Amino acid sequence: MKSTSSHKTKWIRWVLLAIVLIGLAGGAVYYYVMNMTFSDTASKKPAFTVSAMQLLTAFQQDDSAANEKYTEQILAVSGRVTEVEWADTSATVKFVDSLTGSYLIFDFQTGASAEAGKLKPGDSVLIKGSCSGSMYSQLRKVHMISFKRSVIAH
Repeated sequence: MKSTSSHKTKWIRWVLLAIVLIGLAGGAVYYYVMNMTFSDTASKKPAFTVSAMQLLTAFQQDDSAANEKYTEQILAVSGRVTEVEWADTSATVKFVDSLTGSYLIFDFQTGASAEAGKLKPGDSVLIKGSCSGSMYSQLRKVHMISFKRSVIAH
């Protein structure tokens, strides 16, 4: 009878040890991701320089190929500002294709929002940012290509 109880106790210890190790590994990954730093986008050389409409067309024609080519790359995108929005202290800039409704949206890195917030609809601008890829809305039938850590390129 004692051996069964001893066997259960060992099994429970191993399970508890596994849970603790998984928790520690998860905590380490969380800490790494939350403290990840990126180099300033302004100092990075873009992998591609394209117009907003060329980029939208590439995603509309072959979303998978465009995502593979552009996602997580620094792009310099030229176009006319359609919209500037503020959320708390951060500005976002949109380039919208008036025919399809598809759009590019740029979220600016810390310190670059003030300059982006001065843009007005109709302004021509070159924005550098890290492409996050696209999402397609079945409901609205539009592509949304998002960028993070963006800056106004000079």
